[in-house]
Amino acid sequence: MKVCVFGASGYTGASIYQLLKDKHDIEVVGTFLREPTMFDDLYKLDINQPESFSDFFKKAQPDVVVWSVMSGPNEHELVDQGLMHLITHLTPQTKLVYISSDFVFAEGKGPYNEDHPMSKLPDDHLLANYANAKVKAERFITKELTNYAILRAGPIYGENKIGKLDERTDKLAYHLRSDKRIAFRDDLIRTFVYVDDLANVVVELVQNDVTGVYHVGPNKSQSFYEFMRQKAEEFGYDMNLVEKESEEEVVNQEVPKNTSLDTKKITEITKQKFS
Repeated sequence: MKVCVFGASGYTGASIYQLLKDKHDIEVVGTFLREPTMFDDLYKLDINQPESFSDFFKKAQPDVVVWSVMSGPNEHELVDQGLMHLITHLTPQTKLVYISSDFVFAEGKGPYNEDHPMSKLPDDHLLANYANAKVKAERFITKELTNYAILRAGPIYGENKIGKLDERTDKLAYHLRSDKRIAFRDDLIRTFVYVDDLANVVVELVQNDVTGVYHVGPNKSQSFYEFMRQKAEEFGYDMNLVEKESEEEVVNQEVPKNTSLDTKKITEITKQKFS
C-alpha cells in the first residue's frame, strides 16, 4: 500500500507521517511547502499549482491520500485550488482521509453529532475564511467522492511525534515557567483532542475500508480556561496562574461559543482510546 500525506511537515501531519513510516507494510510519501521540516525525505510542493501538483501525483500514484494541510486565513484558496486539483486526480479506488474542524458548526450551539447540519459564518467575519472553507470542502468531498473519511476535530494539543507542542500549550508552558499569569476564555466550549490520538485514528483509517464522517476525540467537553488549568496542574505548575479572560468581543470577530463534538460514533470503528 502506498500513502501520500499532504502537509507532512505540519503539526498534525508530522505525527501521521512518522506513524506511517513506522509501518513496514506501507510505503509513504509526504509533502511540505514552507515550514522547516524534521524529515529529509519530503517533497516540496505547492499544491495550489496545478501543473506541479499533477506531475507529483502521477508519479506518486497513492492508494490512500491523507489531507492534513491547514492554511488558516488562506484556507479558501487551499480548497478552491489544492483540494480541487486533488479530487480531479482521485480514482474511485483511491481513498481520501480529510482532517476537518469543529468550526463547520459556526452557530456554536453544541454538542454536535455527525448528523447535525453544518453552518457558516458571515462573509465579513474575521474567521469566515477558515470556517466557511472547511464547510465548502466537506460538501465538495461528499458530493464528488464515495471513498472518503472526514475526521472533524476540535483544538488539537500536545507534543507530536517530532517533539513539537501546539501553540496554545507552548504559550501556556512559557508563561508558567516564568511564573506569569495567563488568561483563557471560560465561555468557549470545545472537545480537545491529543495530537497522537488523532494521528493514530488516521493511520487506522488508512489501513481499513471504513468511510464516512466522524468526530474525533474523547467524549468530554471543556472550556479553554478549564482545559488550560488542567494542563497547568499536569505540568506541575500553579493552576491559579491560569485566569479567566474577558468575554467581551468585537463585532464580526465573535468566536462560536460551543462547538463541542459528540464522539460516540468514532468509538464504534476505532481501537483508539482517547486521552
